[in-house]
Amino acid sequence: MIIKWLLVPALIFAVWFSLRSRASLRGQARRKILAGITVVVGVLAVIFPNATQQLADWVGVTRGADLLLYVLALLLIYMMGSTGVRFREQEARLVRLSREVALAEAEARVGMRAAQDHEPSPGVTGSGAGH
Repeated sequence: MIIKWLLVPALIFAVWFSLRSRASLRGQARRKILAGITVVVGVLAVIFPNATQQLADWVGVTRGADLLLYVLALLLIYMMGSTGVRFREQEARLVRLSREVALAEAEARVGMRAAQDHEPSPGVTGSGAGH
């Protein structure tokens, strides 16, 4: 059956691509291309349902619906991995931003304290007490 030789590498490919970084422009382009291809294939499968059956027969799957199920399972695996990576990246950005804000607030407090320590107290003049 050809489907076994297609599904195993496709599964490995889907997991590998889903776990890659999302920050690069290449990764963003890849996601957009995959989304476009998915829409086109979905529309073609609805318009020409016999084509999915013919493709299923060619790769050794009993029904076209089973072939669509396999493809959707691959897409779901890709999306789950991709979403997990995206959440981890967002969490890392949030932690980094929180640390930067905390450091900036601490620096502001230290700067305010230092300015208060150098200011003369009210009622005290700088030239001495006996004028």
